Amino acid sequence: MGGMRILIDTNILIHLEDNKQVSNEYYKFYNSAIENHCRILHHKGILSDLSNDSDEERKNIILSKLQKYQVLENPAYPSQEFLDSIHAKKGNDLIDAQLLYQVYKGYVELFITEDRELLKKAFQMQMKDRVMNIKDGLDFLLEYFRFEIPAHPILSHGSVREIIDRKNDSFFDSLREGYTDFDGWLEKCAKLDRSSYYLIVNDLISAILIYNEEPPRDHQLKGIQENALKICTFKVSENTFGHKIGELFLNKMFALCIEKKISFLYLTVYPNHDCLIGLIEFYGFYKLDTMVSGELIMVRDMNKNNIVANEMKNSPLNHPFYSDDSNFKKYVIPIEEQFSETLFKDSELREASLFDKFSVGEIQGNTIQKAYICNSRVKLEQNDLAFFYISKTKMKAEPVGIIDSYHRVSEFTELKSLVAKRTVYSDESILTQLKDKKELTVILFRLSYYLKKPIPYTELKELESCKNNLTTITKLSEEDYTILKKKGYFDERYIVN
Repeated sequence: MGGMRILIDTNILIHLEDNKQVSNEYYKFYNSAIENHCRILHHKGILSDLSNDSDEERKNIILSKLQKYQVLENPAYPSQEFLDSIHAKKGNDLIDAQLLYQVYKGYVELFITEDRELLKKAFQMQMKDRVMNIKDGLDFLLEYFRFEIPAHPILSHGSVREIIDRKNDSFFDSLREGYTDFDGWLEKCAKLDRSSYYLIVNDLISAILIYNEEPPRDHQLKGIQENALKICTFKVSENTFGHKIGELFLNKMFALCIEKKISFLYLTVYPNHDCLIGLIEFYGFYKLDTMVSGELIMVRDMNKNNIVANEMKNSPLNHPFYSDDSNFKKYVIPIEEQFSETLFKDSELREASLFDKFSVGEIQGNTIQKAYICNSRVKLEQNDLAFFYISKTKMKAEPVGIIDSYHRVSEFTELKSLVAKRTVYSDESILTQLKDKKELTVILFRLSYYLKKPIPYTELKELESCKNNLTTITKLSEEDYTILKKKGYFDERYIVN
């Protein structure tokens, strides 16, 4: 049986089940644990504790309610060495020792108590991160299970119920042709309140992705015995944005897996959908199996600890994860706000636009793969890291990118071919820049994620590497990068060590 195992002390049980008014923290803790499928356990020794309660009415009430909590199965009895280490010799001390020992052996992930002596002993034994009072335990659960639905200014996120009235739109015709009783299935998704991302353009649905977190009994993926995130439906209008919205959808699913600590992402697809298969294989999906219907089961491993080949760490196959070891150089790339707002559409630093929901042209700024055009001659190499610094106005670095390639070009046709699928610039704008500069630098890169705590100019200018006021592409020394990393600017969930 899965789920975090939480052992509760007698004093916690009394507060939860007594008829007296108690702090809301107890109920918030209980609700958070249940909502996140934790197992709230009690040790059989708790019966001895309760038998000592002089309040007969309270004791009987709590004993009657004890059955709703699971008993910790096969608890380990403390070794003599452990008993000696915490000076447990008799009575309640031995009961306390048994509770602490379950944490010590790793048989529970968390032990909650209001007993100050127990908390003190846990601190002395370096178990304070697993033995907590109710307040700290609540804070721990809220942080551990915290996740944010990745938002986006163009895509809408919400229940399938929000779009169910559009089920007769021609957009869904191909799905009806390919899947038996698609309408019934979509109605079922609405009844189950499934989540989705969708795009409305000119009052017509133009793209949709429906997803659902599934336990092993539902997904039945070979060799995978933990929850997986399923992309149930993934469709983009054939005459609209195709590859770009596909990338955008994938990036949101990657981010959601990371937020929710889900190790596997999967979908099923018929072999004739070459474009979709090509897209997801580029970003690390692999064929796990073939269904009786002929659909391929395509899976993406989202556990960064399974990325082992050093030379592949910063490959698109592992996107959005990356290595930041010394083999990969780090650069701060200045970009003016007028360009950053089109290149990085879902940046927290970007001001919302009236046209975000309506402009088809906005889609160009929403791909994983992007192109940055400048006049710098600083040569960047494949798999290097780039931190884009919004200069002059915001004066903060927020987007994190991985370099795909560097080009110095003087011909418009070459420039156009390089940036065709990635650029936010019009042909006219590119041509004007090229005529003015005669030669331009094109940096092709993939957007990995945005820093939740952008790096301010005041922090950057203190670094030895950044004495140039960041007016051009600036290489960070490993020492300076380490300074920023130690200050917590970079999200370790994305970094492969």
